[in-house]
Amino acid sequence: MSSILTSLQQSLRALARPRMALLIFLPPVLSFVFLFALFVSFWAGWISGLTGFFSSLTAVNWMTTLTGLTDFAYWCSVVFLVLLFIPMVFLFAVLMTSLFVMPIVLKWVGDVDFRGLQKKKGGSLLGSIWNTLSATVTFVILFVVTLPLWFLPGLQIVVPLVLASWLNKKVFLYDVLQDYASKEERQLIEQKSSKDLYGLGLLLGLLSYIPLAFFFVPVLLALSYTYYCLNALQSLRKGES
Repeated sequence: MSSILTSLQQSLRALARPRMALLIFLPPVLSFVFLFALFVSFWAGWISGLTGFFSSLTAVNWMTTLTGLTDFAYWCSVVFLVLLFIPMVFLFAVLMTSLFVMPIVLKWVGDVDFRGLQKKKGGSLLGSIWNTLSATVTFVILFVVTLPLWFLPGLQIVVPLVLASWLNKKVFLYDVLQDYASKEERQLIEQKSSKDLYGLGLLLGLLSYIPLAFFFVPVLLALSYTYYCLNALQSLRKGES
């Protein structure tokens, strides 16, 4: 837990640097605008399809009879799309941060705070792209498979958070350590710090549900994982020496 708090403190200090502030809003704003336009464009068709789907479910028909609301399936569709919007924007923002912002963040943080850390080049740009894309595909599959759990109270927030935490860990761990760590060092850090890496993703994922906080969470994620992983790599090498 102390390692998580240390990395968060370092991240918040870095976030206050003027040039870092320029990157804060780019991924979430572009993701929000793109998905908002997408949802508005296809809203009527999606609502129609989802309403037909929900109307075919026994549980929804039972609730329609119980409540007397003839448009219960319609409102289920509306709530579903509204709840879907936030995790989808978060997913797109994380992808943009990983592919376009992370290299800049890593260079700035590395040059300032980890200048003496040896780079062992245990990964590559192609490896990072493949890791990000494969993690995204897995995330989407798991997201679709776990959609029935959204009918259980509270899991509409818990399930996306857990999946987003896994995605954050999978994507940012490789992105941060691809240049600095060897393959063996990266695997060792992932093994030893697995709980902390998940916890960091869960904690910052929760922030994305706070109004306006979402707009700096993706870059804060990138910074936090950068500091956590490079601190862990430094400690690992000191222990070995």
